[in-house]
Amino acid sequence: MSKACISPVFQRQMEQMRNIKNIIFENDTMGELPPLNRLLFAGLWIMVDDKGRMEDKPKKIKKVIMGFDDVSAGQVDEMLQSLHDKRFIVRYSANGSNYIQVNDFNKYRNPQLYRRCSQIPPPEF
Repeated sequence: MSKACISPVFQRQMEQMRNIKNIIFENDTMGELPPLNRLLFAGLWIMVDDKGRMEDKPKKIKKVIMGFDDVSAGQVDEMLQSLHDKRFIVRYSANGSNYIQVNDFNKYRNPQLYRRCSQIPPPEF
């Protein structure tokens, strides 16, 4: 039996696929947020690394998640701050750079077989 040939790009895309459990959207606090904030939160899940971390760059986040919406990078920054204030994410600085940590990332996602170490330092609490 021959092994299937999978391109490295396809393999990374498959590893990056994420499922969000519906319990997140049943959360009353999440339900109080405007729809675009909830969309932004869901979109962060495709951008973060395997530990739920990413660079805090509102302009880039706007491009990837809100590309077709009439939303500015400043508005994305405000939505990120709202998610931070409601404790869905943590915005923090380390080594002179700004980052985001999705809170309880591993708790609310399906387990992955191949998890990579994060290149981004964790937040200090």
